[in-house]
Amino acid sequence: MFGYRIEENFDLAKEQRRDRLWWVIVCGFCLLFVIYIIHPFSSAIFQGYFLTSMCYGDSFYVQRREFLGKLWLWKAILATMPLHLLLLIGIVWLDWAFPNVFPKIIVCGPILFVTFGVEAVLFDSIVDRFSPSEGPQPVDASLV
Repeated sequence: MFGYRIEENFDLAKEQRRDRLWWVIVCGFCLLFVIYIIHPFSSAIFQGYFLTSMCYGDSFYVQRREFLGKLWLWKAILATMPLHLLLLIGIVWLDWAFPNVFPKIIVCGPILFVTFGVEAVLFDSIVDRFSPSEGPQPVDASLV
C-alpha cells in the first residue's frame, strides 16, 4: 500500500495479538506496581510475571492461537511448565545468591530477555514434538 513493501510472511492477526499481549503485560505491571506501593513484596514477583506472560503469551497466544482448542497443544503447555518453573527458580536463586547485583534493573532486565529468548526456542521444540504431523506419512512397501 502506498508503495511500501510488506514482509513476506506478514500476518496482521498475529501482529494484533502481539499488540494485545503488550497491553496485558503493561497493565499487569501497572497493577503490580500499585499493589507494591500499598504492600511491598519481592522483586521476584515482577520478574516471574514478566517472564511467564512473555513466554506463554508469545508462544501460545500470539503464535498458536488457532490451536488453543486442540488437546496436543494443551499437552505441550503442560510439558513446558516444569522447564518454566525451573527457570523461575533459577532467577529467584540468583536474586537470593547475589542480592547486591541481581535486583538492579540493568542486570535483571537483560537476563530476563535472554531467558525469554532461550525459553521461546525450547518451547517451540517442545510444541513441535507434540504437534501432529503435517501430512500423510509415507508407507514402506516392504512392511506391507
